[in-house]
Amino acid sequence: MLTMLFRPNMKVIQGSINKVSMKVVGKVAVLGTSILIIAGCSTVQRDPMALNEIESAIEADKALFLEASPPLSKPLTLAEAMAHALKYNVNNRVRLMEQALADQSFRLAKMDMLPLLAANAGLTSRSNVDASSSESVETGIESLEPSTSTDQSRRNADLRLSWNALDFGVSYLKAKQEADRFEIARYERRDIMSKLLQETRAAYWKAAVTQELRPKIEELLQRTDKALQNLEKIQKEKLRAPVVVLQERRKLLSITRNLKSLQQSVDAAQIELANIINQPPSTVVALSVPKKRPELTRFDQVDIEQLERTALSNNVDYIGELYNARIAQREAKKSMLRMFPGLEFSYAGNYDSNSYLYNSTWGQAGIRISWNIMRLFSMGIIKDQNEAREYMVEARRMAASMGVIAQVNLGWQQYRNAIDALDLSQQFEELDNQIAGFNSQARASSAISGTESLLSEARAVNSQLTNLLSYAEAQEAYGNFMLSVGFNPVPSDYQHYSIEELASVITQGFDLWASGVPSEQQLRQFSSQTHDIAITKAEG
Repeated sequence: MLTMLFRPNMKVIQGSINKVSMKVVGKVAVLGTSILIIAGCSTVQRDPMALNEIESAIEADKALFLEASPPLSKPLTLAEAMAHALKYNVNNRVRLMEQALADQSFRLAKMDMLPLLAANAGLTSRSNVDASSSESVETGIESLEPSTSTDQSRRNADLRLSWNALDFGVSYLKAKQEADRFEIARYERRDIMSKLLQETRAAYWKAAVTQELRPKIEELLQRTDKALQNLEKIQKEKLRAPVVVLQERRKLLSITRNLKSLQQSVDAAQIELANIINQPPSTVVALSVPKKRPELTRFDQVDIEQLERTALSNNVDYIGELYNARIAQREAKKSMLRMFPGLEFSYAGNYDSNSYLYNSTWGQAGIRISWNIMRLFSMGIIKDQNEAREYMVEARRMAASMGVIAQVNLGWQQYRNAIDALDLSQQFEELDNQIAGFNSQARASSAISGTESLLSEARAVNSQLTNLLSYAEAQEAYGNFMLSVGFNPVPSDYQHYSIEELASVITQGFDLWASGVPSEQQLRQFSSQTHDIAITKAEG
């Protein structure tokens, strides 16, 4: 009887103790979390890099630069300089890495199409028993004494495989988009290589001008300075009429200014060439220039329409817009596909260590459909957005097409102008050389003054330098013309080639152009030949 009387009081006392314990535990948890957050915020401080860290990074980058750019062992031909630029130029390597990154993005997008396989495991522990009682709804009388069916500490795990049909469709379209972006990156890299070849050609021939005429320019500048000093001495001693002396000094200074200006403009080409082939800027790149400069191809007749078609089929901007059109179409399909309901299939294997369970492991399969009905209200906006995107892509494609066509015509016209300027500069050089020869004979017989002879010789050297610069500019225009058509003689796996092998392939490509503007079929045949060579090298 006493036991029956005291039982309810014990339940009340036990419940009160449990409530107090839970309150204490809750307060401790909140306090501990607050302390961790405050401690974490207080420990995050600014951390500027020290000067020695920056200097260490500079030294490390310098070592990497020297390691990535082997020193030159012999004078370079034009094709070898281009091969060095392709293999060691830093910007070209960046593009190569960007293409590799685009390839990895494509592979990662394909992985998104796979089903989701998720594993979970955990440990659960309570501070007291997870017990409960029940009472009758009709009478309110307790129908079951407090009982539990759960251990205070238990372990659980599950392995769930699920596949959503809607997510698969979106991931498929996304993978196709990434594949198109990879193709764009591949074309962009080939465009960078073509521009790199053109930059190497321009810098190479300007540097060749410096190499050929530098000794003569320096010797002439020394003689000019000496003549100016003599004229200053004559002016001070008043041995000749002042006006005549001033006029001669002005002529000599004018020639000196022109020579130094030309010398400075081509001196920069050495630094530019060293930078292109990834050599230290102070390196004087020795060049193997033939004694007789290569003749530039003079195209008698050119089919501009054929060149325009060839350029459009090779131009990265135009082809990139074609791929962007496909990307935009698939983006429109993705936005429309997301308005459909999603159907998900799942299967899971489960484990629970709860000792009250009859089965501690079991399998569970399910099918579920979900639909965001609110997206239906945005259907009109999505359609308008898709139409605007389509119009924009079309306009960009037309702009790229017109730009390519204009570039081809401009490149052809600039090359013709450069050839005409080269012919004219050659005539000037011949005339000035003849005049210098006559004046040299006249100087020997004291028929003219030393100043007049020096001026004549300086004009001859200036004309020679101008002619060489005109040749370098014509070579640059020639390269721009090939670039506008989209010609690229570089094999796709050129990284596996040696400098000599790559230079040989590049020379073969330029020889194809030297025989006349190749047709689109010839260009494709040459590209397939370089591809076959690459496959043969890979198999070997």
